[in-house]
Amino acid sequence: MSGYPGSEEIVARIEATVMPVCPHCASGETAKVSVGIVGMSIHIAAQTKKIRLIPNGPRPGDFFCWACQTYFNAPSKEADS
Repeated sequence: MSGYPGSEEIVARIEATVMPVCPHCASGETAKVSVGIVGMSIHIAAQTKKIRLIPNGPRPGDFFCWACQTYFNAPSKEADS
């Protein structure tokens, strides 16, 4: 990879993360939204589709669906009870 020590482990951890299903189209191809674009975040986002970078805030949603191109928030755990 490049000059970012530990980035392989970070990408592996992100890839192992279970993302929520899109509430709009039911796709499982979703990503966590991260605000701010710096060298290491760009490098990591280039390695996995489970991160969606946006240049600045506010964040339009906690997650992004690659299938329908929609931002959304995961339902709260209290709502499931």
